[in-house]
Amino acid sequence: MEQSTGNWFPVISTRELRDKPLAKKRFGQALVFWRDSKGRAVCMRDICPHRGAKLSPGHIKDDVITCPFHGIEFDSQGHCARIPPEGERPIPDDFCVQTLTCFESGEYIWLWTGSDVDALSLPEPPRHSDMDGLPYGESTSIWPAHFTRCIENVCDFSHLPFVHRTTIGMFRSETQSNVEIEEIDQGFRAYLIEENKPAQCLEFLYPNLWMLKISSGFPMTAMFAPVDEHTTEVYGRTVYRSDFPGKRILMDLYTRISQFLVFREDWPIVAGQWPIDVKDVAGEKLLPSDAPVIAYRKLLHAHGNGHAGSLFSGPGTDMP
Repeated sequence: MEQSTGNWFPVISTRELRDKPLAKKRFGQALVFWRDSKGRAVCMRDICPHRGAKLSPGHIKDDVITCPFHGIEFDSQGHCARIPPEGERPIPDDFCVQTLTCFESGEYIWLWTGSDVDALSLPEPPRHSDMDGLPYGESTSIWPAHFTRCIENVCDFSHLPFVHRTTIGMFRSETQSNVEIEEIDQGFRAYLIEENKPAQCLEFLYPNLWMLKISSGFPMTAMFAPVDEHTTEVYGRTVYRSDFPGKRILMDLYTRISQFLVFREDWPIVAGQWPIDVKDVAGEKLLPSDAPVIAYRKLLHAHGNGHAGSLFSGPGTDMP
């Protein structure tokens, strides 16, 4: 995938990362996530340098991940700690696994997509500050499209009465989408104006965080994790303020059902858009009602139209 430098990219939910290795494909690459004994998140290429086996079916013990094929162990820095079949023979210096700089914030695991730097010198990832500490229901869905097209879709108010005419767009007017844009640090807010006042507000934070607030109902957020050029895993969250036993389970279910009913209407549209990646767009004729899409494309341009950064380097990075 296309590369540039210098961004935090949320890629999984912290809910997913427990006491076993977690296999995920991100940016077209097979990755494995796990936690060390202090609970810190670790991310590395999901491939053993020995014979190409996946590390994710292995196990974690004493701050190492063990390859299930020959029991070879790697620490959280990707260094080989032990090769059982080799006994006391020295470990080759280049016998290691590529690790990626990651950080936990906002109950997401983030990857740094820039060049190798001191992690302590990196800025903190962006976040929707209004949502800090609030409980939420969560659900994931797979979209058959590039993540930039998915993001543009949820930033577009004017498609609602057409694509979602039987759900959230049922009572929306087909005409006159008046939208006001407010630039904020690391993103923008878009206000849908009805009767001279904001009826909805969406907030987008670069590179892939979205939040929607409406006058009634629960605030919703989404994170768009790039799987590959044609696939995006979307993490939807429904935020709630009052809590009681079992409500999280109910809100998880509510989020799963509501997002399936709405998102399934978007899937054939975004899957059919061309070009697949917004950075390759040329000649589209945008309109005033496309103001949030224009704001998003300005952010892409400001960041060099890149997405994945220099996330992968070294031998074998073209492997699945």
